Amino acid sequence: MRKFLLLFFTFSYFMVASYGQTKTASQTVQDFYKWYTTKGAMLEWRQVVKRPELSPAFRKRLTVFYQKMEKDNEGGYDPIVQAQDFDDQFKLKPISTTASKATFELWMFGGKAATVQLNNVANQWLIDDIKGV
Repeated sequence: MRKFLLLFFTFSYFMVASYGQTKTASQTVQDFYKWYTTKGAMLEWRQVVKRPELSPAFRKRLTVFYQKMEKDNEGGYDPIVQAQDFDDQFKLKPISTTASKATFELWMFGGKAATVQLNNVANQWLIDDIKGV
């Protein structure tokens, strides 16, 4: 009986601890852009689309975009920052947040560069779209 109680309390502790570690929409988008501007932009695009902060639907749209760029032998445009160049000193400004959606403005070089849309899926915030201004 003591083993059962010990297992029960241990399991309960880990469930509560993992639930408390859910990132907010703001943390999710901030962490992604911090990673992207310091490391991700230098990686091959196939590595970028594997990031856990991106929704499956957005990963698919990015993959199609990058494959078309490769096929057409185009380059230089970055759909993550919606520009050809980026600044590692970025700002994210919250526009709106509900229980299921959040929208942020991405600012670089002193101006608005993009609008970032997140969806809350299974208690996890995922970037689902990035649109230029």
